Amino acid sequence: MGKRAVITFLAVVLGSGGAVAAEAPVPGLTPADCQAPTSASFQALCADPGLRQLIDSVQDVPYVRLGRAWTVDEAMFQRCDATLDARACLEREYRVKIKAVQAESAKRAMAYAPDGSKADAKMLLARIAGIYRHPVKTADSIHGAEDVLQVTPVADGAAYLDMRLSFYNGQSCTLTGIAEYKKIGSFVFQDPAPTQRCLLTMTLSGDEVGFSDPTGACAKFCGEHASLTAETFVLKQKKKLRALPAAQQSPAYQEALQAYQARHATAKATP
Repeated sequence: MGKRAVITFLAVVLGSGGAVAAEAPVPGLTPADCQAPTSASFQALCADPGLRQLIDSVQDVPYVRLGRAWTVDEAMFQRCDATLDARACLEREYRVKIKAVQAESAKRAMAYAPDGSKADAKMLLARIAGIYRHPVKTADSIHGAEDVLQVTPVADGAAYLDMRLSFYNGQSCTLTGIAEYKKIGSFVFQDPAPTQRCLLTMTLSGDEVGFSDPTGACAKFCGEHASLTAETFVLKQKKKLRALPAAQQSPAYQEALQAYQARHATAKATP
């Protein structure tokens, strides 16, 4: 093979590699980041498979959601850009960050995984069970919109949530599923997704039913610029669940109940 052929072959290989990188960038990066790296740190992260492997290793760590800000840590990039070996610097820095992620995951597992007191759960559920509605002003004033929250008891420590939020910009959030009372002292929605699990946490503070999203993964149930944590409901808005049999026959309820029962059957079968 002549010199020109070798150069052509390498160009094809490198070009195809660039296309692969563009199609499947490192988690947290965009194809544009690697098409024209703006720093030594970006270049190392885009080109080095070892760094990608480190980042991939924590993408599915439970109870923690990692986004672009974690991968593209500006302060870290500045430190590593100032060194003679940005790649080695990034490896050291990411290993420290990974240990912190694993520690946070373990901490949250201690609060979100174990069941809470059934007596406490029963008392809380007795206060918040019902259906809540309040009107929402939207940009399209012709059609009325409303926020709706339905909390249906399933067991002493579990409730079915049907949550539908509307926003001024026309976006919305929709979530249905079983929330279980956990050691953290709140009902936590059980997202069936195997990775990037939503941990929507429902709490009662005074007379307000509110929600938190500790991992940020619940955004997948919403449109752009909408959030399940943006609204609260007050106890005085609550109405009794009069059409309970009909609600329990809905496909969403049945699907959530089957997933809940299967999860608990598996837990009981595990020694």
